[in-house]
Parts: sequence; structure tokens; C-alpha cells
Amino acid sequence: MLLLTNDDGVYSPGLISLAKSLSEISPLRVVAPRGPQSSTGMSITFHRPVRINRVKSKGYEAIAVGGTPADCVFLSVHKLLRGRKIDMIVSGINIGGNISMQSFFSSGTVSAAMSGSIIGIKSVAFSKEIRSEDEQLNMSEFRNAAWWAGRIVSLLLNNGFPEEVDLLNVNFPVNTRRNTRIRITHMAREMFEDYVVERKDPRGNTYYWLAGTRKRKFEKDTDLNAVLGRSEISITPISVKSIQHPDIAAMGRFFAPLRTGGHS
Repeated sequence: MLLLTNDDGVYSPGLISLAKSLSEISPLRVVAPRGPQSSTGMSITFHRPVRINRVKSKGYEAIAVGGTPADCVFLSVHKLLRGRKIDMIVSGINIGGNISMQSFFSSGTVSAAMSGSIIGIKSVAFSKEIRSEDEQLNMSEFRNAAWWAGRIVSLLLNNGFPEEVDLLNVNFPVNTRRNTRIRITHMAREMFEDYVVERKDPRGNTYYWLAGTRKRKFEKDTDLNAVLGRSEISITPISVKSIQHPDIAAMGRFFAPLRTGGHS
């Protein structure tokens, strides 16, 4: 069984498109936030009750969760689907790319997949670049991306994940087609050049807008270069082990002066 979630909410055209594609290859349960939860990262709701309700939308059923994407995974694994085997957690298709480390560690879509990876369930996050956040989107925007996502998930179900890979972060370019090329990438460090705008409200109090502009130079072999520079599909393999375990012996040598009382 596949568990499908996202951070744009149960009514997102990206989620619905992906649900239709995945339902053709595997039993599927959709557990997603009731409304948009972008940039929530791996936040878990501890300060209030989390409520759920069942919804039907455009031919598919879902459980809507009044919480974050990570809440959806937590609830599914430990309560809603407890005792049932979840073969894979799939998150997306996100409205907008989740490219570079900046997006990877803040994205609710990616964090839902990461939540599964941490507890030992292989996971995939799918995101798609769009022309404008103000654009009125429908399922046709995600049709080809959902087709590709179905092919990728089917391959993983049949063959398993590559060795020591726990999570795949997949990003689709704006004009994704069925003949779009795939590139295996690593994450760029930054996608945005951040800046802060300072303004005054009508009462003269200072407030700030945190924003950023996209970089125009792309490092070779990165997700940023593949999606934005080459209009290709980026597949970035992630190993939880490599994040969790640096070279312990090397770290021991680095911190040895602390044990001996010496100074470097």
C-alpha cells in the first residue's frame, strides 16, 4: 500500500492528479492536510488537538487532517493505518519546485517524505515548477508530471530503491513532457539570494518582509541546474545515514584536544 500526502491540502490539483496516477499501480490511501501547509518543514502539532474528517473530491477519497504534513505521516503510521504495511510514502505533487537545500529543509512536501524515511519507510517527494504562484492551476498542469511520477513509483515498487537511498526528491520543470529528459543530481546549496525589506505600518511601527530572488547561475550537476537551467526532471537521492553519521573517527580526532585539555 502507498501512503500519499502533500503540503498544499487535499483539494490540490497536484495531489489529485498524482492520486489518479498512483491508484492505477497500487492500493492507495490519501492522508493530507485540510488546507495549505507550505514551508512547515517537519513541524508536529503538540499545542492543540489534531482533528480529521473524510472528504471526496473529483473521484477520490481522502482523510483531511487539521495539521501539518508531518502530522499526516505520524497519524497514518501510528494510528490510522497502524498494523498495515506501508510500502512507500509519496508526497506531492507540490505546486512549485522544492529545489536546493534551502527548500529541502523547509518544504512541507519534502519533510513529509523525510518523516517516513526517518522511521524506516522509503519515500519519494514530487514537486513541479510553475510559471507564477498567482496562476489558476488545474489538473492538466500536472498531467505529464503525474504520468512520470507513476512510472518512477512503479519502478521503485518493482525493483526497490537504490542501495542506501532512503528518499528521492524529484522536481519537474515548468514544461514537463513525456519525452523530457531525466537527470540524477545532488542538491544545490541555495536557490535564492535572500533579502529583507523594512517598512512602516500606518502607525509608524517597523515591520519586515522576508523574501528572495532566484539565482541566475547554476552549479553543474545540481537539481537547480537540471530543472531551471536545462528544463529536465531532477531526481536527487538522499541517504538518511549520510545525514546522520559523519566520519566519526575524523570527528574524534578533531575534538581530541577537548579530552586532553589541550588547545588547537
